[in-house]
Amino acid sequence: MVAKTSREREHEARQARLEHVREQVSSGNLVIRQMTDAERAKWAKLRVVLDDSSTSAERAGRAAAIEGRRRRAERGS
Repeated sequence: MVAKTSREREHEARQARLEHVREQVSSGNLVIRQMTDAERAKWAKLRVVLDDSSTSAERAGRAAAIEGRRRRAERGS
């Protein structure tokens, strides 16, 4: 038996988490909804405050993390 790489283990763990979320949604224990305009405005304000108090390296790291999440979402995995 060949040992799995850390990437393979991470992928399997992520798939298990996604399956758990799917089960919760299908059973009605979890509801996924769109943000309201008020929530979107609240988080936009907090994001501005966070950006104002962050270093350029912290802002770059957050931007990279957001881009990575966007790319993974586009891939569908």
